[in-house]
Amino acid sequence: MLIGAGIGGLSCALGLQRAGVAVKVYEQAPELGEVGAGLTLSPNGSKALMGLGLERELEELADPPSYQAVHHYRTGRILVRRERGELTLQQYGAPYCQIHRADLHDMLADAVRANDPDCIALGHEFERFTQHSGGVTAWFTNGNSASGRALVGCDGVKSPVRSQMHEQESPKFTRYVAWRGLAPAAKVPAEAVDPPSGTYIGPGHLFVRYLIRGGETVNYVAFVERDDWQVESWSQRSTVREVLDEFSEFHDLVRAIIGATPPELCYKWGLFSRRPLESWSVGRISLLGDAAHPTLPFMGQGAVMAIEDGVVLARCMAESGSVAEAFQRYEAARVERTTLVMLESAEIIHRFFAPDTDRFAERNNRNEESLGLFHYDAWQVPV
Repeated sequence: MLIGAGIGGLSCALGLQRAGVAVKVYEQAPELGEVGAGLTLSPNGSKALMGLGLERELEELADPPSYQAVHHYRTGRILVRRERGELTLQQYGAPYCQIHRADLHDMLADAVRANDPDCIALGHEFERFTQHSGGVTAWFTNGNSASGRALVGCDGVKSPVRSQMHEQESPKFTRYVAWRGLAPAAKVPAEAVDPPSGTYIGPGHLFVRYLIRGGETVNYVAFVERDDWQVESWSQRSTVREVLDEFSEFHDLVRAIIGATPPELCYKWGLFSRRPLESWSVGRISLLGDAAHPTLPFMGQGAVMAIEDGVVLARCMAESGSVAEAFQRYEAARVERTTLVMLESAEIIHRFFAPDTDRFAERNNRNEESLGLFHYDAWQVPV
């Protein structure tokens, strides 16, 4: 049983289906959908999805930038340029691309339901679990229950499954706040999205933007360092004026993108951190994705780590003689890597936010690519 039909849970469900392992997914929402905006699929994520049989869908729905650039916040001067496109395919065997979160979610859900129309049970908000030597039972707030050999919490950063497994930890406000928005590409200057994926950095500020949905939409995330406490929620509305005021010193092309944002597509959230867990499993219960390793967004690896988790866990379940063995192999393959990503994601923002913006290229020697994250293959890593 999987609790949560997000990107990680659906990746795991699809992996289990392809391995011939029976699976059921329980989702609290009454209808299946995904909030949010764009996300990055670095080659390690794309390769995992391709192995799930989604190569054609990725080609249709994802946008692979030819190159990326890091710009000076005020002048727009390129500080660092990174080639992508064909070079990434040659280096890693999979594309670097960007996609709307809802499109990726729909892609996964459609594939899962094509294999089993009844695999996803909606309207099932998790309440608690009980387990014994022969299995585990999940209880839901609607009065229903379900039993199986194992249960995996894929229920996000505020995971109720994790809360029952481990002592509650109060998340720590990082002093970083982020806005995310979507703007029609037709309403911004063409040079504002050249290259199709770019970042503007300045003291205490970071603006990331890229094209999605065939180049029709500009997705952006704007980060700032602030002392005032914020809500840890992706769905809190903000105003375009608030973002413009915060990025008043940024280049006109950045402000053009912000200014083109429809009011209903501007959101704000506070970023909170949690300590890495040394173990994710208790008996027949384990965790996946943000429920296991909630990751700050500064390396664009959060969704990718959940996809990798899903593939690796599906392999472990298919290749193990018991649930205990499967979870042991799963943790051995994943805990060290995801902990590294958690810790590095928390550190990299300091290099973006440093006051000496002009010297960024000199200190940009430790990032997701230099750490070797892109070479990872969730289908081939030893389990």
